[in-house]
Amino acid sequence: MEDAEHALAEQGMRLRYFYVLAALESDLSLSQQDLSRLLHLDPTTMVALIDEMERAGHVERRRNPADRRRYILRLTDDGRAALERAGRAVDAVERDFLAAVPAEDRDRLRALLGELLADRWPRVIACE
Repeated sequence: MEDAEHALAEQGMRLRYFYVLAALESDLSLSQQDLSRLLHLDPTTMVALIDEMERAGHVERRRNPADRRRYILRLTDDGRAALERAGRAVDAVERDFLAAVPAEDRDRLRALLGELLADRWPRVIACE
């Protein structure tokens, strides 16, 4: 985690920022409240994080047509590009961390973790 945090810091973000980008990459219509529950982040922290991401141009809020009191969050093109860069950085950290493990064992580990995390984390985070 520490190595991933360092790699992401070089991208100008923190791990939770990366998690939000990854969650928003899905086709789900997620609100701040949905993300807060999904990522187990305090709602106040989530609001501040989404504000930061919106200022950076990575996320936009859109009114939910089914409930005008709520917003649906969407990745912008810049947000997708930031996620791609961050994903490459995190992948490099993972490769370095698991370099001593034989490839077949790495694949099995990813498969097992994917099973454990299925339907609990966004695809990018869930070892896929």
